[in-house]
Amino acid sequence: MPIRVDVAPSVLSWALNVTGADEEGLHRRFKVDQWLTAETRPTLKQLQDFARATGVPFGYLLLPQPPTWTLPVPDFREGFDGAPPPSANLIAVLGQSQRRQEWYRDYALGLGAEPLEFVGSAADEGPTEAAAHIRSALDFEISTRHGTWADTRKALLRSFEALGGLTIATSMVNNNTRRPLDENEFRGFALVDDIAPLVFVNTHQTINGQIFTLAHEFAHIWRGTSGIGNEDLRSDAQSEIERWCNAVASEVLVPQEDLESHHARVASAPLTEALDALAHDFRCGTLVVLQALHRTGLRRMDNYANAYDAEVARLRALSAANERGGGDHYNNQPFRVGERLSRALIADALEGRTSIEEAMRLMSMKSLSTFDEYARRLGAA
Repeated sequence: MPIRVDVAPSVLSWALNVTGADEEGLHRRFKVDQWLTAETRPTLKQLQDFARATGVPFGYLLLPQPPTWTLPVPDFREGFDGAPPPSANLIAVLGQSQRRQEWYRDYALGLGAEPLEFVGSAADEGPTEAAAHIRSALDFEISTRHGTWADTRKALLRSFEALGGLTIATSMVNNNTRRPLDENEFRGFALVDDIAPLVFVNTHQTINGQIFTLAHEFAHIWRGTSGIGNEDLRSDAQSEIERWCNAVASEVLVPQEDLESHHARVASAPLTEALDALAHDFRCGTLVVLQALHRTGLRRMDNYANAYDAEVARLRALSAANERGGGDHYNNQPFRVGERLSRALIADALEGRTSIEEAMRLMSMKSLSTFDEYARRLGAA
């Protein structure tokens, strides 16, 4: 006879609320309604399967009342009604990122790493000055920007890692497509550390949105303030820190001095045409350009919010028309884990200081063959 488990209805309701999985699908797959009313109890295996499906640790489901999940970093997210609990997926990627950061910090210190001077270096600077220092450090001046928006994202990630930072750019938990991240819950976060500063970008948003999120998280690192956000350029942030980081990010991507000269060439063009031309010049999104034009007053707009909403609608239509697949796993892995961390883990594992199992766990890999092939493709084997 299968073992049945008592589960508090309030804990089940909490699990359904924080999961990133499809709630309707969970109700179809499991007898959730009967569990909630205590009409029947789940078997041990059913509850274990439910835990995996929701992303909630199994032990939490055995508690007499719902746990209180608190974020380990300052929460700068805005636009929510009340204060909803963080999802299981958000808690998972934050925890994993902290474990990766902690491992790399110990690894780097073991190699004699010194504190990185750029971390917190712009704490007392204005947005324009801070942005200039960030562009210089990342070699991201207008004259050095080439290729597609995807190339721009890659260049920013690699430049930050070249300075000693860690990057993670993914749309899911542990390479699990059934656990997608919600862009409405968060766009990215920054974990400040003087040895292993880490930026995380939720790639479940447009490539242009990812570029702005990257610049925003870089601003957090240069300011020396960790945080998680869902930055939105439609309106000013309530937090002074977020306003500063948004202003820095905008100035990093679209420097006012350069914008003035570039806009002069398209000043008489319709707004949409001007946005496309300037986005091409600066290798960033049209929404960032629109906000920069509004910020600098270079383009008169009767209603900035309406113009922003119209551009969002246009971009969504274009995105739907150009929808593509997710690409090759091994090509995506350096973004999902970070190339600097990947190379360090592989090297340390092959030299026997870190176990293969630990390296695989930190890189969200389940098989040794995947580890070997990834190492080969990175040229780290």
